[in-house]
Amino acid sequence: MDISVYRFKLRNYSTTGTKENKFILEWWNKVYAINNCKVYTGKNLLVDKAVIIDSNKIVDIISPFNLPAGISEINLGGLSIAPGFIDIQVNGGGGCLFNEEPSVSVICKIYEAHKRFGTTNFLPVLLSNSRDKMMAAVKSVKYCLDKKLHGILGLHLEGPFINRKKAGVHNNKYIRTLNAEELNDLIKAAGSKVLKLLTVAPEFIPPDYLRMLSGAGVLLSAGHSDITYDEAIKCFENGITCVTHLFNAMSQLSGREPGLAGAALQAKNVWAGIIADGFHVHYAAIDIAKRIKGRKLFLTTDAMPPVGKASRNFMLGDYVIQCRDGKCTTETGVIAGSVLDMATAVRNCIYEIGIPIEEALRMASTYPAEFLGMGCELGKIEPGYNANLVIFDDQVEVKGVVVNGKFEFWANS
Repeated sequence: MDISVYRFKLRNYSTTGTKENKFILEWWNKVYAINNCKVYTGKNLLVDKAVIIDSNKIVDIISPFNLPAGISEINLGGLSIAPGFIDIQVNGGGGCLFNEEPSVSVICKIYEAHKRFGTTNFLPVLLSNSRDKMMAAVKSVKYCLDKKLHGILGLHLEGPFINRKKAGVHNNKYIRTLNAEELNDLIKAAGSKVLKLLTVAPEFIPPDYLRMLSGAGVLLSAGHSDITYDEAIKCFENGITCVTHLFNAMSQLSGREPGLAGAALQAKNVWAGIIADGFHVHYAAIDIAKRIKGRKLFLTTDAMPPVGKASRNFMLGDYVIQCRDGKCTTETGVIAGSVLDMATAVRNCIYEIGIPIEEALRMASTYPAEFLGMGCELGKIEPGYNANLVIFDDQVEVKGVVVNGKFEFWANS
């Protein structure tokens, strides 16, 4: 094996004449070791270990004293690494909104914005929209999947088959029932591995359609729904395996009618994504949900264009969305996505709720990977897994990432 010899300490690296000190490992297809770091594997915490990466895979975790002679080393100076964050619900970032322009270039800009906060893989979200716009989104995501670009794992269609009573900021003119023609479009998109997740109001989808979509490989999530508890339990038997942004845009838990929220909390095999920004859901409610759902609760951001961008306001269809003090709302106060990034969501779980750091990290990586059916390749630091990692300090501030084995580090972050 031809191993290039190259040793350095990143904390001593600097570049002049740039806005930030950034190091990109240009020889990333070589074998190298990351050491002098804490390793959160997705199962446990390891210390005094080195992670060996070959091309885009993790190949071993060994003692740093047993490294092969001459192997390239990256000394992280005591920082931590964990599996790269996986976000299944990203509307936008870097000033771009996928719903406005579902193109490959917009996907790239969104990815670059979220990568800075530790997200190495994601699902771009298309909100309720026209059939033409949906097919454009399918085409762009397919291109990224075929070329293995921008951390894309597939497409998340949130709507248009939802309940107008729970539409939020979805454009009402696009909300519709699912017919046979669009069903065939969705199954075709699933067959090409593009459509990964579909959020629907189950009360408006025939059970046989749900079963057909699930059988085609589409992950089905209930959201923007006013379904009753009894109806929700039935839809869980017909292919619905998740709920979208738990507690938001759904029938609520009450003493006499538990609603979709109550059904999701009770159902042991149903997953739930939750937005931990303190606005969508009270932190105490997240704590309660975590105690009930355990590993079936994972983090999402529902992120909008301001993530990674200085500008605070943007347009969502006909709505002017204002972003103030970390909250996105319409002019009438309706919540419209978030400015949350995944690293902040993890910190909020740790510092606002008291979830141990190991578990908060799993909520951002291991559990969403398992929900997506990719738990054997993403969401853990183990031999054979994809080399997608997040590098962070003791305050869970992101310092760098490894994406498909390629190392990027922001030295002055």
